[in-house]
Amino acid sequence: MGKILLVTGENGRAVDNYPANSLGCPEAYPAPPFWLDLFSPSENLLWRISKALKFDQQVVRACLSRHRKPSCEDFGNYLLIQISLLEPSRKHLFIQRDIKIILSREHLITVHKSRTLWQGLFSSSTVPGFARTGTLLLTLLDSSIDRVMESFCHEERRLLPVPADHPPQQNPLWWRLRNFKAALFRDVNLLQGIAIAGDRFFEPDDKSFFDSIAAQNHLLNHVTTRLLSRMFPHVEVPSVQLHKKFS
Repeated sequence: MGKILLVTGENGRAVDNYPANSLGCPEAYPAPPFWLDLFSPSENLLWRISKALKFDQQVVRACLSRHRKPSCEDFGNYLLIQISLLEPSRKHLFIQRDIKIILSREHLITVHKSRTLWQGLFSSSTVPGFARTGTLLLTLLDSSIDRVMESFCHEERRLLPVPADHPPQQNPLWWRLRNFKAALFRDVNLLQGIAIAGDRFFEPDDKSFFDSIAAQNHLLNHVTTRLLSRMFPHVEVPSVQLHKKFS
């Protein structure tokens, strides 16, 4: 069953379980800016939203696709961003939630088929107002990577070295940490693409958000390398160079 969350920017009002029949025509939408979060929407609903907001058909097909390759496409008045959001997981260290994002100056639309931590950030009593959709998106990304960092601080305390006669390639944790490093590298590259392609959707002071997210990714990369070195001291850990600054 799909679920719709609508958050308006001017007064910070959140409407959980927003009625789908209110999204069929432009007149039914609130004044911009607003955030529309769609959890497991139907194909019919996506086409109705696309018609009302004049999205390219390619955007709807991308939202329906399970394609996981991160990307940022410029459609002129809006960006289509496809990202696998990192979230902490006690069992697997981290998991990835595939999210499609449509960003314009008027609205931020997020589409996903599994629940994300983003949904827990807003309630009717704690929604902050926002004036820019680009800043809101960066706030959400920043909060997500912050949760991952916090979980790794706890994880590091309980990981012990692995005996030298245990090949790291046969240890699931080795691959999880290696995949995590690769995901960090991927996300920083995507963030660089968003900063370049979406320059008109962000304000000069949003640069601090870009730098903050990149710096946290850089730190997590360092922590992950240290974890691998501690657990597998007999194995050389390849380093990944992450970009930290955005223009």
